[in-house]
Amino acid sequence: MKLKIKTILPIAIALILPALSFYTNTAKMPFENENIFVRWLVTSVTLYGIWHLLWYLSNLKSKYKYGYFLLIPLMYYGFAMLIANQFEVEFQLNYIVRSIFGWALLLTIQYAIKKQEDNSKLQIEKEQLQTENYKVQLKALHAKIDPHFLFNSLNTLRSMVRQQHLNSEKFIVSLSDFYRQALKYNENTTIPLSEELEVLQSYLFVMKSRNEEAILVDLDIDDSLFHHHLPTLALQVLVENCFKHNSMTKKMPLQIEIKNTEDFYIVVSNNIQPKIEEEHPSGLGLDLLRKRYELMDVKDGVWVEKKDGQFIVKLKLIK
Repeated sequence: MKLKIKTILPIAIALILPALSFYTNTAKMPFENENIFVRWLVTSVTLYGIWHLLWYLSNLKSKYKYGYFLLIPLMYYGFAMLIANQFEVEFQLNYIVRSIFGWALLLTIQYAIKKQEDNSKLQIEKEQLQTENYKVQLKALHAKIDPHFLFNSLNTLRSMVRQQHLNSEKFIVSLSDFYRQALKYNENTTIPLSEELEVLQSYLFVMKSRNEEAILVDLDIDDSLFHHHLPTLALQVLVENCFKHNSMTKKMPLQIEIKNTEDFYIVVSNNIQPKIEEEHPSGLGLDLLRKRYELMDVKDGVWVEKKDGQFIVKLKLIK
């Protein structure tokens, strides 16, 4: 539909406006009636060309483009004078007014079309963002409700209860909080860093309870950044990848460090201890995070590097 409007509208304007002008001004104009059709045709072609010239100039990235805009009515006026071969003051003033009016009318119509296209583009991008967000969140929720994760957690809880572990109740609360918070933020595109850290803390407590001294976590985030946002469950996805792709034992613990930088990034790093039986990592989680940042029009949202035996991921905070 947009293509049809952009194609048909300039043709309709080029044909109708000169016809109306000639019809209303035939009695006042000094040219002969038998030449009206030729003049109408020439004026229509000229007007059609001016439409596309204005459209081209409006998309031109040049500091002189507004000067070019001012030349359009002058060009139209000069061409009209040449065609009409009339130089009386009244006739010239009439053409000057009509040239400026036509130029302003074409610009106004083109501006309206571009605005409509921009609004449509924003709506499409918003729908893409929502769709992508739902896909990521459904995948994240599927991972949370994965029977293996739940069964392992329940087995850990059973062992803690049998041993009358002091943290048994806290483990239950953290596991419950983790599921509740994951469901709570299901429809959010982003959440404040403070709430993202709450989800992460619950997840980390469950994982550390299951693996005890095999996990070391250093979490150091400046609380002045808590009002900034991150894509929903982004930190949890990164930390989950640490557990998924690395082995951990009491003698060789998995060391995870989470901190902020002065340039408004959250950095998640871990020592690389690949699992022997692990397949080649797909990188799907990181690719989806990059896509979510792109859909929110945030540049350089995700940085990844391997350095000195560390796997490092940086996530940009959203103000």
